[in-house]
This record gives sequence, C-alpha cells and structure tokens, in this order.
Amino acid sequence: MSFGSAEFVESARKNASCVALIDEAGRSWTYDQLADEVDRLAPRISSEIPGRVVGILLLNSQRFLVTMLAIWRAGKVAVPLNYLLPPEDLAFILKDSGMGGLVSSTFFEEALGKIRPLFGDKGTILMADDQSFIPASGGAEALEPRDPALYLYTSGTTGRPKGVVLSHRNLISNVRSCETAGDFSSGDTFLCLLPFFHTYAITGTFLLPILNGSTMVLVDRFQPAKVLKLVADHRVTCFLAIPSMYRVLATTEGEFDVSSLRFPISGGEPLPAAVAESFETRFGVSVFEGYGQTEASPVVSLNVPGARRPGTVGRPLPGVEVCVWNDAGEPVPPGVVGELMVRGDNVMHGYHNLADETAQTISGGWLHTGDLGTMDEDGFIRITGRKTDLIISAGENIFPREIEEALIEHPSVREVVVVGVPDEVRGEVPRAFVVPAEGRTLDEKDLRRFCKARIAGYKVPKTFAIVDDLPRNASGKVLKRELG
Repeated sequence: MSFGSAEFVESARKNASCVALIDEAGRSWTYDQLADEVDRLAPRISSEIPGRVVGILLLNSQRFLVTMLAIWRAGKVAVPLNYLLPPEDLAFILKDSGMGGLVSSTFFEEALGKIRPLFGDKGTILMADDQSFIPASGGAEALEPRDPALYLYTSGTTGRPKGVVLSHRNLISNVRSCETAGDFSSGDTFLCLLPFFHTYAITGTFLLPILNGSTMVLVDRFQPAKVLKLVADHRVTCFLAIPSMYRVLATTEGEFDVSSLRFPISGGEPLPAAVAESFETRFGVSVFEGYGQTEASPVVSLNVPGARRPGTVGRPLPGVEVCVWNDAGEPVPPGVVGELMVRGDNVMHGYHNLADETAQTISGGWLHTGDLGTMDEDGFIRITGRKTDLIISAGENIFPREIEEALIEHPSVREVVVVGVPDEVRGEVPRAFVVPAEGRTLDEKDLRRFCKARIAGYKVPKTFAIVDDLPRNASGKVLKRELG
C-alpha cells in the first residue's frame, strides 16, 4: 500500500479527465496527464539518482508534486527541503538523511552552488526547469516503493532538527481519517497555500485532495490579495493556513467573493480567538482549528462543520486515539490538564538514526506529544501549551497561552508571545513580548492593567517587551528559544 503504486494509480484512473492541478499562470493538468508525467519521470529518478533517498528543493509547483510522486513510484524515500533554511542546516539534512541526490530548479541556483560540493562525485542534481527533465518517452517501472515514504525534518524550534520517518501506511491512514472527518470529496477545490516542505501541507493540501480526486490550486508564496482573488476565481472550498495568515487575510483591503469557502482550517500554532473572530466577521465563514504534529503524519484532531467548538482543536480523527496522562503515566479525568498522548496507524516509525530519542518519544505504541491539554466529556481537546513552555512560579503552574489569549484581546495588540524567565524570588516568572497593531502604540502600564482585569494576579507578566516583530522559523512558528 503506497502512494507510489496502488493509491495514486487508482485515483488517477477514477478521475482521469478531471482537473488535478491549476497553477498561478492558469495552466492546468488532468489526473491522466499528471500520472503520465509521474510514470515517465520515475525511471529517470530510479536510474540517475543513487541510493534510496532523494531530496526536493522546489517552490510549490506542478513539478514538485510530480517529483514527489515519481520518487515514490521509483521505490525511494522523499526528503522535501525547507528552502528558507541556511546552507549549514541544509548540509546537516543532506548528511543525516544519506541523500543520494535531489531535484531543484534555477530559482535556487545560489543555494545549489553551496550544496553541490556536499555530494562530491556521487550525488546527482536534476533541474526541474530543464526541457529534458521529464523524458519524452518511457514508461512506469513496476517498482514497489519501500516502507518509508518521507523523512521530514522537524522545524527545530528547540534545537537541531530530527528526521521524522513516515511510512506510506502512516500517510494513507492520516489522509483517510481526515477524509472521513471532514467529508471531503472530488467536488472540493483546495488552495495549496502552505509550502509543500511542511507535513501540514503535504497531507492536507497535496495527498488529501489527490486521493479524493479534488482540484488543487497552487500558490508558490503567500500574498494575501492574490490568495483571496484565487479563492474567488477558482471557487475554492478548502484551504489550510497558519493563524498569522488568517490575521493578515482578515485585514486585506479590497472586495473578494469568498462565498465558496466551506472549510478554512487553521493549524501549526494556537489560533487566537480574536483572529478567528476577525476573519469570520470579515468574510462570514468560520475558521476550523485543528491540531497535529509531524510525528503523527500530522493531523490528530480537527473541528469540522457541524461539530465545531471554538477554543478547542476539535475531536480526535477517526482511527486516532488520544489520551491525557499525568506525569505518572496515568489517564486523568475530563477537564484535567496532562500530556496529550496519541496512538494509531498515523504515528511515525521513529526518528532517523536516533533510536534512543525514538524510544523516549514512543512508549507502548503511544506517542508522547510534549503538549499539555485537556479533553472534555464530549471528546473536544483544548491545548494549554508545551510541557517545556510551562512556567512554574513559586510553585504555581502558569500556562503561557492563557496570558496570550488575554493580551491578544487588547485592541492595540497585533501579536503576543509569553515565555518564562528566571527570577531570584519566584524561580520563574512570565515575560510578554508584544507586537503593536499597525499605527498603534503600547504602554506597559496599560498592558498590565488590561491583564489584571482578565487573569489572576500571579499570572500577570512581570515584564513586557514591546517589539516590532517576533522571530519565526520557516514554517511560521515563533522561535521561543530566541526570546527571554
């Protein structure tokens, strides 16, 4: 069972004449045309790129999707590379993954100049924008892809990235669970807004639509007005984005008919209530928050039409078990905070070349997510923060997200992040980093008063830092380790 053989081939057969992809230039490809290019490229990847691991360094494009599918068709493992990483991080991934070559384009010529020497005489780099990239003739080889489908390197918000090994079974299981939960069908049109090097995008805006026979509208980089115009022009029904994108979209000037939208999904980091309300007020459609991790392929839970509870990340997907444990490894009652544990066919095989860390993360089939939260009696999950983010101040547990949710309600606050910093008296205290809304100014005394009116006094940040922006990784997540 793999995307390189039966799953994709079956979808392409059933939806042969349907439009699979539309790019920003308006070019389109049917499923039959997509399958033909995959079948012709796979033998070239098989014969020209040594070893079993192949990298992809491309923007969102038709060539990215064809390359990924052809890698699997050739029985190899794909490693989508985060093109925003510095060369030293890319070098680490090349070495750690054992990559025998990669597929890229002249857009990344500067980065390739630094990468090529790392392969020595053995590696191969194929250029996707060469006229000869996909052979004029050839045929699909009957190659059964190996068990691992992807090595996805974590974003590294807390340290050196780890290669998450996801199998074809992991991916297919998660796609089918999403399909059931969200009632997706071939009638849906997905806007592929997030970069395909991220697991959230791979599962949600590539594999999910392609196995449903849906249409994908490709976006290479985020430009808010362009995104809203594409939604209107192509009658997009679904897209996935991160909270900061929803915040920008809600304040983008212009008139856009987005009445086709039925299922905008938010993930990647907590969705502030104020951002969700702003988007809904502007466009008249709710944002559906979900939760996941790369190690879970990635979707764990999701609010869906007809079963949405604001402030939560929804219920677990069908086929995905979630339990909340205390530090003793015991389940806790509904409403009690503990670590979220996940079990199912979506849970990764482990970390590449890191047996000890794999054993620490997966115990008895349960994935330790490192996230703290609660589950209510109806099964809805509420995230309270990362275990590593928990602030213990004079013996009291303080969850940064509670403070962030209070501060984001301030009309002059655009973004806020709270971290724990050392304190000689209390051991640790909260510190808030606040980004003002455009054209607004902030005052620390006012922020303190605002907080005291909404949360307990011991939770109010001891200090506030007014900043122009927050440090982020390439996936848009705030790098808390750089704040303090």
